[in-house]
Amino acid sequence: MNNDTLLAKWLNGDISEEELKALKASGELESYEKIITYTAMLKAPAFDKEAVLHEIQQVRKEQESSRVRKIRTRIPYARVAAVLCIALVSYVFLSGRDTVISTSNAQTTDLVLPDDSHVTLNAGSELIYNKKQWARKREVHLKGEGFFRVSEGASFEVKTDQGVISVLGTAFNVNDRNDYFEVSCYRGAVRVIHGKDSLILQPGESFRAIQGIKTKKNNTAGEVPTWMRDETSFRSVPYSVVLKEFERQYNVDITAPEATDLYFTGSFSNKDIETALKSITLPFRLKYRFTDGKKEKVTIYTDKH
Repeated sequence: MNNDTLLAKWLNGDISEEELKALKASGELESYEKIITYTAMLKAPAFDKEAVLHEIQQVRKEQESSRVRKIRTRIPYARVAAVLCIALVSYVFLSGRDTVISTSNAQTTDLVLPDDSHVTLNAGSELIYNKKQWARKREVHLKGEGFFRVSEGASFEVKTDQGVISVLGTAFNVNDRNDYFEVSCYRGAVRVIHGKDSLILQPGESFRAIQGIKTKKNNTAGEVPTWMRDETSFRSVPYSVVLKEFERQYNVDITAPEATDLYFTGSFSNKDIETALKSITLPFRLKYRFTDGKKEKVTIYTDKH
């Protein structure tokens, strides 16, 4: 199989591991990987299918008219970059091959990735990955919270809005929600990149960033996070973070105008809303009431009312 065919299969995400090795051995893959790396940082122009096809046909005509076999090295680098960039962007946006798994409030889900890695998504979360590209790059995009049990192999990356987590084979939890970011390692080792910081977590260690305050601690217990055992736990977090997670777990709206500037350490059940509400109100001598008949709206208030 010639290199042009292998390159086309690589761009389309249909290349096998043996074919990928052959393409790498040819020495031609590195240049195209650099093109894609650099152009990925650029803003893509409006996609014009006819223009792209015309450009590719023009390049092919130039190849066919030349007697030099390795004509690719003679094509202007910027022009190849432009064609590849547009073609790649069109593939990503037009093929619809990204797999998107999401959970609603009061819902969790388990899924198995193409390499037999397992992921459990917490309530109100989303995971995106590309099955076609998986053999070339094990990468997922996470919004919300998920627990990962990664099969051994090439580097595995979890990208979130606030950071990047890289592993080879391990078990870890990632929670990325607005101003809250936390990674906990349960097995193996985890590299966390958050802003300008890069650190390695060993089993039992966690890294957390809340409203700009970053901490690394050795306090991760058990084989899985507590939320996978139907209990949500916190240690010294703003009360607003607790209430937001409560809303996701029970699909309710909570109003707590007087519960500001509080920090919560403890846990609540994910299965019994009455017990859970007592768990988050009694430590502060707060009270609660349902403001509708369906138990979908809750008001938390002080003893003065």
